[in-house]
Amino acid sequence: MALKNQQPAASEPVPTRSWRPPAVCLVALGSVALLPVSTEAQVPTFPSRSELVILSATAVDRHGRPVRDLRPEEISVLEDGRPQQIVHFAHARGLPARVLLLVDASGSMGVQPETTSAWMAAVQLLDALDPDDEVSLAGFEERYREVVPFTRDRSALLAELRSLQPFGSTALHDALGEAARQLVAQGEGRRAVILVSDGIDTASRESPEAVLAQSQALDVPIYALTILSPLDDPGSPLFVGQGQPLAALAGHALLRRYALLSGGGAFRASDFGALRKAALQIADELRHQYQIGYYPPAGSPRFRRIEVRSQRRGVALRTRSGYYPRP
Repeated sequence: MALKNQQPAASEPVPTRSWRPPAVCLVALGSVALLPVSTEAQVPTFPSRSELVILSATAVDRHGRPVRDLRPEEISVLEDGRPQQIVHFAHARGLPARVLLLVDASGSMGVQPETTSAWMAAVQLLDALDPDDEVSLAGFEERYREVVPFTRDRSALLAELRSLQPFGSTALHDALGEAARQLVAQGEGRRAVILVSDGIDTASRESPEAVLAQSQALDVPIYALTILSPLDDPGSPLFVGQGQPLAALAGHALLRRYALLSGGGAFRASDFGALRKAALQIADELRHQYQIGYYPPAGSPRFRRIEVRSQRRGVALRTRSGYYPRP
């Protein structure tokens, strides 16, 4: 669906919601033989040892723009503070992505104007993604439901978007957990969950901490686009919060945490320009994901923290913050 060109207003990229964590590094330890590093932009194939930790990573410069030409020797990965050897490295350019678009269809989403509605945000995201990217549409109120399975047919997705009429309470954390599980079932590769919501949960059975912990075992970046009223948006001249911790801003802060731990990003928008800018940035980051793999050291099946560093000045890498080893 072609969209009219409009000048984007300033939006606020930040990390958000819950989901996965691993890491990567190019360090030969002691006398360990250096394994070949794969760099081909093709459907990922991984060494046969099933415990290989795979990380989806995004590199950005100091202005938040994706960095497209990082080399494996410019990356280091630490697991619990110890350097690890990268055995797989690939840029995802040219590979279609699988994106699960998760739209909040609860009653609280029915108060936004059409230009900043969840529907308009989803339209902008679909327009920004590449035509070859496969997208699944899911909605949630008190429960999660798949609306359209993975497809490249944008007309089918747009036709079903209108079926998501705002109604009922909001089980946001439950829906995020289910969305990540659904996407992981699709296999490895360039992928992400993109959430459109006001960030307010009223009905989840699972706590944010439980969903965040569960997501540590998965490698799915979470991108959250928080839809706000201009009255609740500190970046709007109509903001009336006066520094008070409004529910909408508290919800956005939690979504930033989800994004931070999963290697995704968080945005908030209260006008059309901000929606468009966020959609374009999310799509651009997905086009330039890196896939990094390393073999984890032996040890107990506890949570292991990961840190991925860039040796290139001014470049930061985002990926999941840790993982639980497979039993």
